[in-house]
Amino acid sequence: MAQLPDLGGEQLAQAVEYPAEFGRRERVEHVCTMLPEGAPGEYLDPERLFNAVEMAEKRSDARPAKKIMVALPREFDARERFRALEDFISWNITANGYACTYAIHTDKDGRNPHAHILVANRRIDPKTGRWAAKSRSEFALDANGRRIPVIDPDTGRQKIGARNRKVWKRVNVSNNPLDSKEFLERLRREWADSCNALLPGYAVIDHRSFKARGIERIPTIHEGYASREMEKRGGRGDLCEENRRIQALNRLLDALRAMIGRLSDQAQGILTAVKRRQRPSGAPQAPSSPEPAERPQERPQARETPPQAPQEPPKPIRTKKALTDRFKTRLDERLAENERKQAEKQAEPDMEETWDLSDPADPLNIGMGWGTGGHGLGL
Repeated sequence: MAQLPDLGGEQLAQAVEYPAEFGRRERVEHVCTMLPEGAPGEYLDPERLFNAVEMAEKRSDARPAKKIMVALPREFDARERFRALEDFISWNITANGYACTYAIHTDKDGRNPHAHILVANRRIDPKTGRWAAKSRSEFALDANGRRIPVIDPDTGRQKIGARNRKVWKRVNVSNNPLDSKEFLERLRREWADSCNALLPGYAVIDHRSFKARGIERIPTIHEGYASREMEKRGGRGDLCEENRRIQALNRLLDALRAMIGRLSDQAQGILTAVKRRQRPSGAPQAPSSPEPAERPQERPQARETPPQAPQEPPKPIRTKKALTDRFKTRLDERLAENERKQAEKQAEPDMEETWDLSDPADPLNIGMGWGTGGHGLGL
């Protein structure tokens, strides 16, 4: 949704039909004005409609209208474009009291169908047919639904206003949902639903962002007409260049995720092989089913630990991150075990230092035939 500048009614009407961005004019397929219930019939003329809403504004910096731009699927023909747009406006814009004018546009090649919807930034009261206020004043209520009094700090009692009336706290409540983020998010969802109702099964529109959908990708940006025209003429559009950089980063992320997946599969294979080697030879083999992940073996302690309550068997590892962490833990354990064995080996006495060549009772001397005419090293 875009904020429009301070334009007159005639200029606003032309802005939706003939957008003048970048000095070009698009092909206009259809233009129509839709009114809510109770609106005067003269507002079917876009110039009168937007002149009237401009006259209803009092501030010099007021926004008489807002523009919504929607992309139309290329799978739609002209009739389906019209139907999707009319249903969307009827259910979400005019049903909420807003009047609007829309225009369906395409480019010269017919590859970029879209629509501009110019919405008057005030509701129309269905009872009077007049422009409604953008906000209204209401009594502020406490947690129990009671009105909150205004206390005089000097007396500590409730203030008394004109005509000896008690003063109650009031708050301003917006009467213009078009300014709220929740309403705009609802418009995005409803537009996706309107298109999906007419699209074939293989084509589906999802209005949610990558983050909301749990997709770990960097979203691209809207390039626009000017940047693409610059590329066609041999130049380099900044927005097109940024999208190429984002696409390269996404390819790198995909490659890293694939590598992590292969490492996780290898880790799972190593864990399975280690568990099979550790299983006793006479023990019956378990049926072929997903084996639960074993807990890391703790080092033996010098003192006995009191018996513990039986614990539930660990749940199977289901995520790649858990498999990778388990593989790292087992690898650290094996490295520690190797270091311990090397330390024990170094602590053993050296055979050369304990071999007494002059002692005929030494087992090594006896084994090598010392003093018997063999090949011993008798001295």
